[in-house]
Amino acid sequence: MQDLQVQPSSIQSGSSSNVMLQISNSGELEADVGINSESGNYADRILTDRCRDFLEVEDYSATSSEDITGSSHSLSPREDAIFNWVLRNPESSDIPLNGYECNLKFQVPFDYSVNAFRQIQFKESRDIEGSPDLDSRSSQGPMMLRIETLGSTTDDSSTFLERDNAEAMITLVNQAEDGTSFTGFIEAEVPEISVNSDSFSLESGCMEDINEGELTMYEGESQTIRCDIELDEEVSGSVRGEITAEADYTYVQDLGERTIEVEYRGN
Repeated sequence: MQDLQVQPSSIQSGSSSNVMLQISNSGELEADVGINSESGNYADRILTDRCRDFLEVEDYSATSSEDITGSSHSLSPREDAIFNWVLRNPESSDIPLNGYECNLKFQVPFDYSVNAFRQIQFKESRDIEGSPDLDSRSSQGPMMLRIETLGSTTDDSSTFLERDNAEAMITLVNQAEDGTSFTGFIEAEVPEISVNSDSFSLESGCMEDINEGELTMYEGESQTIRCDIELDEEVSGSVRGEITAEADYTYVQDLGERTIEVEYRGN
């Protein structure tokens, strides 16, 4: 969040207050920001509680590099977006003598798509030279998608001998530090995992134990998807390939609350 203002914070019945929110995509990846739900067009996925029983939206606008419309908007890294609401208490509303208090609640749901890869190789024996330059990349945060391998009897965890029991492990890891404004991981689709190789593949059925297409987080890490890497043919010399994973997930930045008081106007 860059700025959040509610002016004035105390109004009389029949009056209005101006709410301004400026947010920024502080991450290193492009993000789709959830703006409107199917039930409204006043950024109700961001201003999640606005006391609709005694406050109504008199005016609303949202801009970044262009006017923001629709259910979501793409923000580049470091790009800002500004939202403005005019909230009015209708003159026809019945305000009690002690008035009303509204706790406006704000959050920003960021939708990310991330990918990662790891190159691996199988060798017929330790005497085979193979490739010394295997590469890997995990995704950037706030949730990191990571691919690790296990079972190598060589000095390189990504290089396996033909007899090794090779295994791939795919995990989403929370990169946000404690005390940040991110409330955390909301949901993620099960990563799409693929192998680019004519010589090995992932065991069939290794994804079947993931419930209903979503991952569960435990203390900042998702459950780990574990898949055996199976050779499809005997190795002659060395063979090389790549494991890739892609995942979509939603992360929410909690912007806190602001209070508007609506006072009884009297006769």
